[in-house]
Amino acid sequence: MTSIIVTENKQNEDGLLYVQTSGSELFSHAGCSSRIKTIDDRIVLTVNCPEEYKDIIRTEIADKVAEIITIKYKYDYFKKSLLVGGLSKLEKEILLTSLIAADLEDDKRYAYDRIKVYSEIAIDGIFNFRLKPLKKKWEDVVGCIPDCFLTSQLKEFITYLLENKKKRVYVDDGRVYDSHYRRLKRCSLLGGEGANITREVLLSNCGEVELSGEIPKEDEYYLKEYYNDKIIFSSGYLN
Repeated sequence: MTSIIVTENKQNEDGLLYVQTSGSELFSHAGCSSRIKTIDDRIVLTVNCPEEYKDIIRTEIADKVAEIITIKYKYDYFKKSLLVGGLSKLEKEILLTSLIAADLEDDKRYAYDRIKVYSEIAIDGIFNFRLKPLKKKWEDVVGCIPDCFLTSQLKEFITYLLENKKKRVYVDDGRVYDSHYRRLKRCSLLGGEGANITREVLLSNCGEVELSGEIPKEDEYYLKEYYNDKIIFSSGYLN
C-alpha cells in the first residue's frame, strides 16, 4: 500500500471532505481507505491505496484539489475583494459564481498541472507559493469589475458566457448531473446561500439544461432567466 496525503488549514475542513466524498466510489473500487484527522491547526486527509492504483488515485485527488483552489479559494478571494453595488444579495452570489465559471476550466488546468506530480499536497501552501500567477490573474479580474453592477448587466454577462457552450447537464428533482450522469457537487465549495441549483449549473459551464421534477421557485426563475430556450423539459432520465 502507498499513501497520498492532503493537508489544509483547519478552517477549510470542508475542502478535504469534498475530496474524500467525491472520490469515495473510486477509492472503494480500487481498494483504498481514507481518513481525515486534525493535527494541531491542520486537517489531514490520508488515502491509502494499492501501489498499482497509485497514479489513478493521485490523478483523481489532484483534480479535486484543483477544484478546491479554483472554486473555493477563488470564491473567498472575490467575496472579500469585490464590493459591488446594484445587485441583491442572491444576485451577488450568482455574479461571483459566474465569474468563477468564466475561467474555471483554464484555471483548473493550470492548477492541476502544478499539483498532479505530488503525493503529499498542502493545499494552502501550493496556492500561496506555486500559484501566484493565478492569484495575480484574479486581481486583474477584480480591477475590471465596475463598482455598480445592474441586474440587466448580470443577465447580459451570463448570456455572453453561455454563447457557444455545447455541453448539457441534467437537473432531476433538485440534483444536478453531468452528461455521464455523475452527480455534480461543486456548489458545496461556494459560500453564500440560495439558488444552489442555478449556481451548480453555472459552474458546469453547460449550454443546455434538461430539467425534470420540482425545483425551488428561485432556481426556476433564474434558470429560465439565463438559459431561456436552452432548457429542455423531460419526464426524468433517472426514473
